[in-house]
Amino acid sequence: MDAAAVTLPPELERVIFELAAWQNREAIFSLILVAKKVCAWIEPELYHVLLSKLPEQAVRMLQSKPPEFLRQHVHHVALASTFEHTDVARLLSTCTSIRNFAFWTGNTYPELVPLLCKLTNLQRLSIDLFDLFGGDTELRIPPCEELPFTHITHLDILGLVSPELWPVFAMLPRLTHLCFSDVYLPDAIRAAIDLCERLELLVVIWIYLEDRSGGEGQSEITDPRLCIIDCEMVYQDWELGARGGVDFWRQGEQMVEMRRRQIKVYTEGWIIED
Repeated sequence: MDAAAVTLPPELERVIFELAAWQNREAIFSLILVAKKVCAWIEPELYHVLLSKLPEQAVRMLQSKPPEFLRQHVHHVALASTFEHTDVARLLSTCTSIRNFAFWTGNTYPELVPLLCKLTNLQRLSIDLFDLFGGDTELRIPPCEELPFTHITHLDILGLVSPELWPVFAMLPRLTHLCFSDVYLPDAIRAAIDLCERLELLVVIWIYLEDRSGGEGQSEITDPRLCIIDCEMVYQDWELGARGGVDFWRQGEQMVEMRRRQIKVYTEGWIIED
């Protein structure tokens, strides 16, 4: 049989093209030109993850496709620049299937709360909670039913983790992973460990290594779920995790698993073989 005449089943064709797109994102721009059906299969891959360091990137995306397409295919969004409130509202109102949202604009505000509540698939959130709830001037934690935390499993808290915020730890029924960024606060860590019933991992990441305290007080908490991780390349780390790679969350999981195995070896006399 002439190899050139072989026709693959459409399902297998699709798997091949999707695998090629997943392995080499840059190849997508060429692959979508092969045929209309190939474009329909793999073009959504271009929209699954949005790391926007310029407001124009997000605005162009919103203008590039119909709302229904964006609603279906945009799953991971990080806003890492100054954005107009109206653009943020438009994005969150359109892309309601977001599962992973990072808000790194430097200007977090309470009006985001109802917008986040519309993201019913939201599982991972990176945000300044202190400013989200009003900051210094009018800090107010809304009732649990008004918070966007029902399905949150991974929460990265930026900025202050003041005692006024600690009650939030008990309002996260599905939280398993918690992170504090660039701050090591033993009392806040203990509060989180006590109040988060399903907590599996608590990470302190250091983005600005010059701010790291040098280890003072970091040995007084011995809970094996606590990990300290350097993460200078935070944008790249977030995108890597969004695309299924090993981000700081996964590093922390690996550290916790290693500790648990070591504890079993010590307490039960197990021998671990590679």
